[in-house]
Amino acid sequence: MAKKKSEENEGRKPDGKFAEGNKFSPGRTPVYSNGEELAEKLLEYFEWIKGEFIIERKITSKTTGKGKDAVTTTEDEPVKIWTRYPEEPTMTGLAMYLGFESRQSLYDYGKKDGFSYPIKRALLEVENNYEKGLFGDKVVGVIWGLKNMGWTDKTETKLTGDPDNPVEIKEQTKIIFTRGFGDSK
Repeated sequence: MAKKKSEENEGRKPDGKFAEGNKFSPGRTPVYSNGEELAEKLLEYFEWIKGEFIIERKITSKTTGKGKDAVTTTEDEPVKIWTRYPEEPTMTGLAMYLGFESRQSLYDYGKKDGFSYPIKRALLEVENNYEKGLFGDKVVGVIWGLKNMGWTDKTETKLTGDPDNPVEIKEQTKIIFTRGFGDSK
């Protein structure tokens, strides 16, 4: 049996939104009540990804020489043993640590008053880590990640000079630099 129009709007305001005190939930309750609480959790995430380790002492003995000239030295040095390895910061890792069900929820929180700055700052930290990856040998994945964060990869060539025989800016720059340093030929 179909619901009556009055039953469909039960617990709602005239504009269709749920009224306060209604028996229906308007959605999931917010994960964080204020920006300070969120900022604290964000800092906690960046500490957590550093990993955990214990320091143990490694004792080594070394003998030099032979016979009665033999000398044994013992060294005691600290050794770091990881109990949880460090991780790279990621958007999805950040969203999961904060208790969100998707990256989109993280971005949506970033649009709320009081939450915008801490989230933008955290996303910038993640982006900065990707940018640092550009200095390594394997950058394809890093470039892909940065492109998904809004970076672009494009080459612009500006042509100048005679329309029938244009000179590229790169060539022009080379000429200017060599002449500027007295290397003109």
